[in-house]
Amino acid sequence: MNYEYYKIFYYVGKHKNITRAAVELYSSQPAVTRAIQNLENELGCRLFVRTKTGVEFTHEGQTLFDYVRIAHSQILKGEDELNHSISAENGTIYIGTTVTALHGFLFGIIDDFHSEHPNVKFKINTGSNNGTVEKLKTGIYDVAFVSTPCNTGKSLTTVTVREFNDILIGGNNFAELKDKTVALSDIGNYPYVCLRHSMQLRQFIDDIFAENDIALTPDIEADSADLLVPMISHNFGLGFVPQYMAETAIRRGEVFKVNIDSDLPKRSILMITDPHHPQTNASREFVKLITKNIKKAAE
Repeated sequence: MNYEYYKIFYYVGKHKNITRAAVELYSSQPAVTRAIQNLENELGCRLFVRTKTGVEFTHEGQTLFDYVRIAHSQILKGEDELNHSISAENGTIYIGTTVTALHGFLFGIIDDFHSEHPNVKFKINTGSNNGTVEKLKTGIYDVAFVSTPCNTGKSLTTVTVREFNDILIGGNNFAELKDKTVALSDIGNYPYVCLRHSMQLRQFIDDIFAENDIALTPDIEADSADLLVPMISHNFGLGFVPQYMAETAIRRGEVFKVNIDSDLPKRSILMITDPHHPQTNASREFVKLITKNIKKAAE
C-alpha cells in the first residue's frame, strides 16, 4: 500500500481538480495524474471521470473518499496533538544526570525553567557518567549532566556549567580534628567512607592518593553520592564530598570540614548534548536558558 497515493487522492477529491491538487501538493499535474492512475490500477477500478471543469468521483471513488477523508482528518489531528506535545510550552524533556550534577546544578536550573514554562514536564534519571553518556548517544536522553572526570569523546557537544570543590568532612565523634590540619597520608588512620569503584568522585580521590603514593582501604562504600553526607554525619568515618552537598549539614552542626594539607583540584559539572539526535522545542529552550545563564555569569 502506497500511502502517498491516498494523500494525492484526497487532495484531488477535495478540489475535484487535478491542477489545484498539484499546486497544494507542490507537485506537477502529470505526477498527480500518474499517482491517481497507479492507485486505480492497484485497486482495479476507476476513481474519477473527467469533466469540463475538472474531475468527478465515480461511485467507487466516492466510497473510498468517505473513508480517506476521515483518515486524513485524524492524521491532521494527530499532527496537531504531536506539535502541541513537543512545543516549548508543553513538551517533555528527558534528562540523564549523575547525583552530583543533580544536586550541584540541575535542581536550580529546573526551578528557573519551570517558572517560565510551567507546563513542560521532566523525566529525570540518575546514573553513572558512562551509563548516562551512552544513553544520551542512543537518543534516550535529550540532554545529560555529568561531573568530571569524564571522557565524553569528540562526537558530543560538551559545555562546562559549573566548577566546584570537594572537601573532607567528619561527624562530631571526630571533633578533635576541628582545629587540626590532616595530612592526606594520615586519613588512613581514621575510618574512611567513599563511593564504590568506577564512580567519578571515587576515581578522582583514588587518583590523588595514587599520585601521592598513598594506599587507602575504605571502611564503607556507598553507591550514590547523596548517601555520603548522612553516613558521615552518623560518624561512620571521614569522607570527601562535593562542598555544596555538605553545606546544609555543616550549617546544622551535623558535620564539619576537616582541613587537609593539600588543595584538591577543582572539578566541573558538564552539560552534554548529541548533535546527531534532534532536540525537541522544549529541550532546545532548556539548553538555551542554561547557555544564557553561563554567559551572564561570565560577564
